[in-house]
This record gives sequence, C-alpha cells and structure tokens, in this order.
Amino acid sequence: MTKRQKAKANQETPEEYLELPMDTGKKKQLTQEEEQLRKSEVARRRKNQSIQRAEKDKADTINRLLKKQASKSKRIIEDTAEDKETPHEKLKRLEDPNRLRYVNTSKESTLSIPNVFTVDQIFGGHRSSVSLTPKKCQVKGCSKDRKYTTKKSGKYACSLEHYKIVETK
Repeated sequence: MTKRQKAKANQETPEEYLELPMDTGKKKQLTQEEEQLRKSEVARRRKNQSIQRAEKDKADTINRLLKKQASKSKRIIEDTAEDKETPHEKLKRLEDPNRLRYVNTSKESTLSIPNVFTVDQIFGGHRSSVSLTPKKCQVKGCSKDRKYTTKKSGKYACSLEHYKIVETK
C-alpha cells in the first residue's frame, strides 16, 4: 500500500500533497480581441491557399495547352514536308542492311538473307545425310515399314509380334 492508502485506512491526517490543476484538458479561454485575431489569421491563410491553388491550376492549364499546340504544329510541319516517306520505307532506310530478317504472316513465311552472307554461313557448312526413305522392320524376311523401336536393342519392328521377336534376340 501507498503512504496515502495507509493514512486513509488508519484515518491519519495526510501530509501536504501537491494539488494538480483540473483545467488542463479544456481549451484556453480567449478574449474577444484574441478570438477575432485568430479568426482573421485563419481566413487570411485560407485565402492565400486558394489564390496559390488557382495560380497553380492556371499555370498547369497554360502548360498543357502549349504542349498540345507544339505537338500539333510538329504534325503539320511533318505533313508539309517534301519527302512523303511511308513508315515502311522509313524503317527500310534506317534498318541495318546486314541483318537477317524473318517474317511470318498468315499467308507466308520468308527469310531474307543479305548478300554478305552465304547460305552455308547461315545454316552451317556440312549437311547431315537424313534418309527420307522410311526405315524397315529388322526381322529377317519382313520388308514392311517400321512402327516400333525396341527399348533394349534399338532395332525396328513393324508389329508387336516382330517387336517381341527382335526384343528376345
């Protein structure tokens, strides 16, 4: 227990304690002159803020309108230019002449190779000999095309019966 609680319980006369002011949470009462001064200051600040905001909006509007006019005038200048070049022609003029170009459309696919390259440089010097003839069954006496490749030996078979025969060898 605190000293004060003990003193209350024993009904002793308490020591002198410092008394705290009770009006700390309340607004400070201003005189009429101070209230008028505060109101006029708040009104003056509010007016200055609205003026600044209006000036900023005006400057933004002027800048926005000037930028639009500049872009429009550029288009007019470009339109009146003597050389009327299409975007495709401009791209052709600006692109690297030594560049491979592949175009894939719904109608066709094209690969453009500049004259500085040879086909062998692009696709490699040696060509693999890919047999276009279908592989045949490797069971003796069978000349049918292959359908299966065995797992163990990698030989070709035309049917499951031949697959089993080739697999067991």
